[in-house]
Amino acid sequence: MNFRQLTFVIVLCEFRAGDSSMESSVLLEFTTRLVKTQESVIFACSKQDLLFNAVALMQSNQLIYPVNLNNSNSLTDVLTRENYARTAVIVDTSCEGAPKLLMEATGYRYFNKTYQWLLWGVHADIDHLLPLKLDYVGPNAQITYVNRTEDGYALWDIHSKGRHLKSPLEVHLIAKYLIDAKQLIIVRDIFELQSIRYRSQFNGLTLRGATVIDQEDIVTNEQIVEILARPTKDPGVAAFVKYHYELLRLLKDQFNFTVNFRNSRGWAGRLGNTTFRLGLLGIVMRNEADVAATGAFDRLNRFAEFDTIHQSWKFEVAFLYRFTPDLDTQGKSGNFLAPFSGRVWLFTSATLMATNFIWFLIDYISNRYKNIARPKKAKEQVKFFQRSNLRTTPEATADKSKSNWIEHTLHIFGAACQQGMEPIPTGLPSRSLVLTVFLFSVVMYNYYTSSVVGGLLSSSDHGPASVAEIISSPLKISFEDIGYYKILFKESTNPLVTQLISKKLSAARGPNEMGVYGHIEDAIPYLKRGGFAFHCEVVDAYPIIAELFDANEICDLRQVSGLMEVQIINWILHKNSQYSELFKTAMCKAREAGLVERILRERQIRKPECQSLYTVYPVSMSGVTSAFFTLLGGALLAMLSFCVELVTVKWRQQK
Repeated sequence: MNFRQLTFVIVLCEFRAGDSSMESSVLLEFTTRLVKTQESVIFACSKQDLLFNAVALMQSNQLIYPVNLNNSNSLTDVLTRENYARTAVIVDTSCEGAPKLLMEATGYRYFNKTYQWLLWGVHADIDHLLPLKLDYVGPNAQITYVNRTEDGYALWDIHSKGRHLKSPLEVHLIAKYLIDAKQLIIVRDIFELQSIRYRSQFNGLTLRGATVIDQEDIVTNEQIVEILARPTKDPGVAAFVKYHYELLRLLKDQFNFTVNFRNSRGWAGRLGNTTFRLGLLGIVMRNEADVAATGAFDRLNRFAEFDTIHQSWKFEVAFLYRFTPDLDTQGKSGNFLAPFSGRVWLFTSATLMATNFIWFLIDYISNRYKNIARPKKAKEQVKFFQRSNLRTTPEATADKSKSNWIEHTLHIFGAACQQGMEPIPTGLPSRSLVLTVFLFSVVMYNYYTSSVVGGLLSSSDHGPASVAEIISSPLKISFEDIGYYKILFKESTNPLVTQLISKKLSAARGPNEMGVYGHIEDAIPYLKRGGFAFHCEVVDAYPIIAELFDANEICDLRQVSGLMEVQIINWILHKNSQYSELFKTAMCKAREAGLVERILRERQIRKPECQSLYTVYPVSMSGVTSAFFTLLGGALLAMLSFCVELVTVKWRQQK
């Protein structure tokens, strides 16, 4: 026995037995046979009713919580999270405090799938008991109304499709209780009557709707429906808005209702520094709309204010631009030095210099050895030619040419460039060294040329690949003229957004350039021309690009995301809406039947595939700059050497 039951046993001793205005047997049949609950909350104004009905229910192993309506009680203190998942709430409507209790129940949204309400209204008319001002008696309500009949009592299922829309109450007989036979005759299963099967017919009821169309003078329902029903892209309308309108049409066909839309120019915002929400979120949060033909971003602070009934749309926005060779941020578009890093070039130069030094050292040692072993006659012949003002003998000329370090340097450079060598060295050490240089040249040259050609033919890694690279590139940037970008630039504290505004969006634009905001159709010519990036929802741009771009231009198309996160859009209703459970169940069935997947395939167009085998990009000026600098450096070095030779000759002549 728990604390509540023990309390009632003690209090019971203080009262005498008497008649109860609520039939205990009916309450017992309702809680144990019909709704099968384990906890019951009884609201009555008679202490006898509270006591004897509580005792009867406790004998059936029910957890009882009695509340006297003559006392001041708050419904939120009685119906809490500590109640069982399925709790019966029994109300004696003949009490004076019953209307206030029902008004509090509709205000706090207690007529929902958690509680099974039993309204004991034997002498009350149902329309008087549940007037229109009790506006939260909807299709999710689980209310049973009890009235008196000739031979007993009748239990009726009560709900409406929206009392706030002046929808009438719908009454269906659940069971009859015969007093003489003390028997409950069940006509229909109560859970079947409260299911979506029996509550899915709205009979053409008009619900309040809201959507977001960022256009001027869109105020009437006919204008909104005409825009949302078009399968093509409309300015100021996000792709997920039309997608959720298609989902709403599924609900309209299933439940047979219509929608009267109102338009909002944006999704979110707040009035000054207050908590008053603006835009579509404000409309839904204040319960000014029953359904929304749009989605909302997933935010933690919105779970307490909205119900999510469906998630399927992947929101993906990105920069779209056409690659041109001048946008190669990796430096591989035909760059003369790109195949090798700076360290490789330096190490190669040092290796060739060391090889040149070794060759010069080999020749020097060989010549010294030959001079020592040369016959005396040859030495006298050399002295004779020197005294005769002759340069040297042919043999001495050959020795001098072989030992000349300048010529060795030119030979090594020619071998590295695969230009051959003349004259060919005669010594075995020199030939071995030259052969090694040629082999080194073949390996390095093949890798170098293949890297250059592969870089020109490959396009997978070309162009800016992040938002930071987009900002530092020469691309002109524009955005789709739609509300969430304006909110992003106004409220975001992301450093990338701040840098983007200062470097790309604040500069003045010429008459032939696109503005900061524009439409996708206007941005296509700029994308085809190149040097321009447009940020939009990619599924809106893909159909137009597939229609107007040729095969090579499609292969040049690049996509860079990261400015706004990729996320799943929530389809939201007002918090604790009377339609949340109904619509959520319907959308689960639509997903299982494949209807949602079909609409997604129609609305989420994939990126056009590149049909070209490869694309050859011309070598840009930045790619060959290093080659021209090398040529210019050689020419300047030649001029410097020439000047040095002139000065040296004049100095010798003067000396």
